[in-house]
Amino acid sequence: MASLSLKHIYKVYENGGAGVKAVNDFCMEIEDKEFIVFVGPSGCGKSTTLRMIAGLEEITAGELMIGDEVVNDVEPKDRNIAMVFQNYALYPHMTVRENMAFALELSKSFTKEEINQRVTEAAKILDIEQYLDRKPRALSGGQRQRVSLGRAIVRDPKVFLLDEPLSNLDAKLRAQMRTEISKLHNKLQTTFIYVTHDQVEAMTMGTRIVVMKLGVVQQIDTPKNLYRYPQNKFVAGFIGTPQMNFFDATLSKNDGKVEITFANNRKIVVDEENLLKADSRYFDGKTVVTFGIRPEDVHMEREFVEQHPETSFKCTTSIIEALGSQTIVYCDLDENNEAISGTTNRLTLNVDPKSSVERNEEVTVAIDPLCIHLFDNETEMSIMPRIPEYNAVDATVAKGTITMLGNSIELPKALDIKDGNYTVKIPTDAFLFEGLPVVKKEVPEAQQQYSVESVADKFAKHALLNVVPNYPVETFKQYDIVFKKQFKADVVFSEQIDKTNLLCLDINGNKLFAVGNGVTGNKVSIAIDWKKVTFEGESSKPAFELVNTLSARVVKEQVASKKYNFALNVEGVNMYLTDYTVNKLFNAMGRKAFDIDLTLDFGIYNVAIADNGMDGTVSEIYDFGTERIAAVKVGEKSVNVYVGSQQLAVGDNVKLALNLPELGVVETVRGIRIL
Repeated sequence: MASLSLKHIYKVYENGGAGVKAVNDFCMEIEDKEFIVFVGPSGCGKSTTLRMIAGLEEITAGELMIGDEVVNDVEPKDRNIAMVFQNYALYPHMTVRENMAFALELSKSFTKEEINQRVTEAAKILDIEQYLDRKPRALSGGQRQRVSLGRAIVRDPKVFLLDEPLSNLDAKLRAQMRTEISKLHNKLQTTFIYVTHDQVEAMTMGTRIVVMKLGVVQQIDTPKNLYRYPQNKFVAGFIGTPQMNFFDATLSKNDGKVEITFANNRKIVVDEENLLKADSRYFDGKTVVTFGIRPEDVHMEREFVEQHPETSFKCTTSIIEALGSQTIVYCDLDENNEAISGTTNRLTLNVDPKSSVERNEEVTVAIDPLCIHLFDNETEMSIMPRIPEYNAVDATVAKGTITMLGNSIELPKALDIKDGNYTVKIPTDAFLFEGLPVVKKEVPEAQQQYSVESVADKFAKHALLNVVPNYPVETFKQYDIVFKKQFKADVVFSEQIDKTNLLCLDINGNKLFAVGNGVTGNKVSIAIDWKKVTFEGESSKPAFELVNTLSARVVKEQVASKKYNFALNVEGVNMYLTDYTVNKLFNAMGRKAFDIDLTLDFGIYNVAIADNGMDGTVSEIYDFGTERIAAVKVGEKSVNVYVGSQQLAVGDNVKLALNLPELGVVETVRGIRIL
């Protein structure tokens, strides 16, 4: 039994330049005993990812761990995983018993009695005892698939990998085998990773589902959350049968109501409360968005229609599909619509099979206002995500004081906002709560280890120049921000979403969302981290840049025969690397590591003014009231550094040290994230 960790996994097929990314920055933590399903259209990278886990495909970059072991370079046979293939992959000249026992016999780790016992137990689990002496040609497709599963079970692996194992079966047998595999997972209590392009298999079998498109993970979530809270239009359309209805629409807000105009100027009205998480900048009546509604959330029952007059409208039925357990009704919203498909003026309903609706009948339908989905027309991302990215608040600035949410607050000097009217975008993670300390991520000891050795005299000519000492992680600490209360708020409700506690706050009648991990009680005192806030208006000002980037190269010095120290050369200064970072770099780039341009990214708390390091000049001091940050010119780049109580002035020459265990590293040309 084992957990899996996939960190920044890439599969790149060289094609000149940056190559073709079949799998792009795949990150996921899989817990022991989970049933994970990879789903997506053909060519999305799901089988390639599975084969990298199995060791049948080489990982271009990234770290794959099974349990506590990094297995990037471990042979497939030594990973203690078992794979079930789409085409069964049975030996035709062997009996079922011989097929199931073959891998155990090859290992030479088991006696004949142990092998027979394992084969017999697996055959009982799969109900194929009576077929043990038959050959594959004498079995049906479902029986062959059971044998393929049995061959995996006898190995007692840490992880089961299944690559579209049911695609060769007929519909009835597929449904039966889905149930059998789910029961098998419950019985074996081990980790399953299952690949399919069939969303029904994904929704009915997986504890969590990974939706992929063009090598990129679109969303990872439980089946219920994928269905109810799709993060983008692709996931919304891919999950669910029949697929979600999509229409171009505009949104207008007035007196606590939102009017949605779509499909030949049809209009429905919903309470603003139902769209509380929606980004309000789209409510201007002009911006075109994508309005989505699932077929089962459009109703034609008289009682429902009468209860929802504001979301009801008329349409004409065109096609009726009576499927027995359900009836699919296709309605035209355009009287002159003659298109068979590909039109945005056709509405699909999933209705009660007992309904007596007929073709070419005018019907009145109503949309469930609690089940509306809205997406940005260009990015196709949801504009009403489960955790909103930010709150948009109207404000006025005059003489360094901002008036918003019924309060007047003196702005930090660092903002220097001109007088005028603004829309202030406050990220949900930009709220500070009284009594809650700033929490800094702990860096594991294993990531902080340096194995740097002094250079012998005979290798001195190979030694690195301009080497600066590395500083311990404790050097780069964020002091607790001094809390200065700016608002009082009532907690309307809280919602636990994975590991995030999302709060809905009421500040003088204005509802805002905030990430409040650790917050308790119904009344809170809050402040705003102004570094993260964006001002849009007469003189727009973006949020403060919290992530710095610098260019770097890997270099080495010889300390003994075939033994080297490794460092990063950053702006002419060499910094020795931790063992953890070295392993990551060479796993991703191999011997080419010394010839590849790298981009480093690091936050303002992972760089510090030090006695030794990169040379820089202070070009600006930003006073945020609770924090002071210096902009330091390093070569052609500017680096923002948290300076705490250090006394600095513009023009001071300083040296900067980096928190190497916390660096982000990207291979510049191919855009591959290594750390």
